[in-house]
Amino acid sequence: MIQDLYENLREFAEYAAGHAADTYLSLYLLTDPAHPENQSQTPAWQIYLKNAVNSIEEDLDPVQTKQWKNVRLSDEDPDKDWARIRKRLDKYITSYRPEGKSLALFISPGGEHRFELPVALANTYHFGKPHIQEFLWALDEYQQHLVLLFAEDQTRALLVALGSTGADATVTSDQAWMRKQRKSAHSQNIQSRDDELTRRYVRDIAGEIDKFFLKNTDIERIILGGNMEIANAMLGEIHEAAREKVIAVLPIPIDTPPHEIAQRISDTARHAEREYETALVNDIISSAKARGRGATGDVAVGRAMERSAVRLLAMPYPADEAFEPLLLDAVRQGSRVEFLHDEPAERAAQAGGILARLYYAIN
Repeated sequence: MIQDLYENLREFAEYAAGHAADTYLSLYLLTDPAHPENQSQTPAWQIYLKNAVNSIEEDLDPVQTKQWKNVRLSDEDPDKDWARIRKRLDKYITSYRPEGKSLALFISPGGEHRFELPVALANTYHFGKPHIQEFLWALDEYQQHLVLLFAEDQTRALLVALGSTGADATVTSDQAWMRKQRKSAHSQNIQSRDDELTRRYVRDIAGEIDKFFLKNTDIERIILGGNMEIANAMLGEIHEAAREKVIAVLPIPIDTPPHEIAQRISDTARHAEREYETALVNDIISSAKARGRGATGDVAVGRAMERSAVRLLAMPYPADEAFEPLLLDAVRQGSRVEFLHDEPAERAAQAGGILARLYYAIN
């Protein structure tokens, strides 16, 4: 899901690059019907949207604000840009039915791009250039953690979407893989037979884990638990690519309710995220000082972006408004974007506010 959303956002970034002179209405709306504020006859997001439109129109020529109902979407008169945006907005919202937790909507005179997001975002809008940092933050927040809990007769696999702050956790998948039936054995061979069956079980389940991991490309981290002996044995058996994602082996019973599992892993996941961010910031700053594959500050990062040399962009969230064009370019070029928190964010701010890991060193 996350990779698909990123690729869709990348398509929008390509469109925006080709229509750089256009004005955009960037909307983020908390449309989740289950949210308490959306339980009334008129959901809160609809009230917010109406107020946002009124606020924008207060600063526009009244002639522009009154002609939207009669304007043709094909009309290319710049004086009617807002009228075309307003008409596209009204046309879309009239038939809109929420499918996710939030809606991201980018409307220009020439078209609209809409995305259903799996993360609850605060209602907000921007009128001018495209504003995508909220979208990217949502992708960063929806980090998939694979939790594998083992017992002697089964393995339980859960996908938990856990934000970098640990505040919003959602179990998106919960399934079990059963152990094949044991064959009978003579009493004197029971122990050795059980040991061999356990080794075979570990190998078989490791194969299932590898296939599951390769199929679910959004998995950021893995946590093992349940029977600790089996969990540690599994750690040595799974593929190296999956093993590198393991951040902890925790004594979580296999029958623990899903919401408790999400709570149990949140501190571990948050700690792992901060360690990763700290190492990332230190590495980029050190590389930049050594004139290696790192850049700090908007000038150096902008120069690297012009050369399509940015592998990863890192900055505190919320980011400075001035960095929005760099974010759009980063997405268009396929660069990864990482938002920083707490001490890593403070260090990044001291180093220029924006950091980049590069494909190659730039003199």
